[in-house]
Amino acid sequence: MVPFDHAPGLGAIVMGWKRRNPRVGCCAGLLGMAVALAGCQPRPTPEQPAQPFVFRSLNLQQRDLVGQLTWSLTSPEARYDLGRKLAQTRNLQGVVFDRGRPKYKLSATSATVLNDGAVIQLEGTIQLQRLGPQPLTVLASRARWYPNDQLIVLDQDPVATQRNLRLSAQRARYLLQSNKLELRDHPLLERQSDGKAPRSDGTLRLQVRSADWFTETGELTSEGPVVGVRQLPNNQGQVLTSPSLKGNSLRQMVSLSAPVRLVDRGRKATLNALETTIDVGQELIASSLPFDGVLNQSQVFGVGFQIFVKRQLAVVSSHCLLKQPTDSLQAERCLWNWSTNQVKARGQVILKRQANSQITKAERIDGRLGSNGLVVFTSPGGRVNTQLQLKTKPAPGARATGPGPKTPAAVGPPIQL
Repeated sequence: MVPFDHAPGLGAIVMGWKRRNPRVGCCAGLLGMAVALAGCQPRPTPEQPAQPFVFRSLNLQQRDLVGQLTWSLTSPEARYDLGRKLAQTRNLQGVVFDRGRPKYKLSATSATVLNDGAVIQLEGTIQLQRLGPQPLTVLASRARWYPNDQLIVLDQDPVATQRNLRLSAQRARYLLQSNKLELRDHPLLERQSDGKAPRSDGTLRLQVRSADWFTETGELTSEGPVVGVRQLPNNQGQVLTSPSLKGNSLRQMVSLSAPVRLVDRGRKATLNALETTIDVGQELIASSLPFDGVLNQSQVFGVGFQIFVKRQLAVVSSHCLLKQPTDSLQAERCLWNWSTNQVKARGQVILKRQANSQITKAERIDGRLGSNGLVVFTSPGGRVNTQLQLKTKPAPGARATGPGPKTPAAVGPPIQL
């Protein structure tokens, strides 16, 4: 009832009845008393907004036209605000279905469900896992899920891993229907580690402008340029560059397009190659095409190479040619261990030295890379053929004969060891 002091019209009517008809004074008095008593009642408190409902659990599901599940959400605790049409949950668990079969599992520390699942804001530790024989996991600390659009926007440091391959970026979009993960803002490709390895662990990390990963087929494409950095424990680094890359996460392979250039400033080494492949699982960098390189004062040429990162071993697959200021070496294959600086040449080895025009032939010759950047070769044993060309001194009193054929220099017999 409205308070008396806020109802002047009603008060005027009561007073008017008391002046015109005394016989109705009693009734009027009672009416006035009732109004007065009503005016003394306490004023009603302002209406408080509705408090959110607290449920013990949340269970949301959506089905398609034929009744098959498209997605589901569960949470052990939810606070539902009817006015704002949102639910706040903890320890959210979700499943995305494909033709009624579970395809993705999703979890988050906390989530806000808007408009009965039209938009779901995920926060905390977020994990999205693609189910199947080749599982893939995406981690992030903030994301937005649009179930009707089958889209998840990961806008805070997403990381995707599959076996040994790890991709990270500042933001990403996961198109669930097309199984496509779009990584933007400095995507980084690297070999998966246990998370405790330092940046100087020798892992090659490839940074690109953008990357698209088709998670069902494993196909990976990127927009370059590609810049790879391999930081070594001695604070010396290697830098690799390429125009672009493509790969396949299921096969754990990454291909770099030509030209490929690898620079090791600490060893004063440079490698110029054509299309090159990286086996992420085996930590192997390889090419079957011609290449050339520089190792301090030496030049290296060959057809095909293999770099075994774990074994710290570089192999020239065929047509190995090493040129140095004072000698050169040819072989079918060459091997270099950069941790021990040991060099090996194998198969039809020909070593030519400028001194005395010495030529040494063998099936294998070993050597060592010195601090001056030159390889000093020695024979490891076995059959070796060496030829020396020595200049003879003219006999005493002999006169020059002028133009004409020169007397051939004496050549010693081959030395058999």
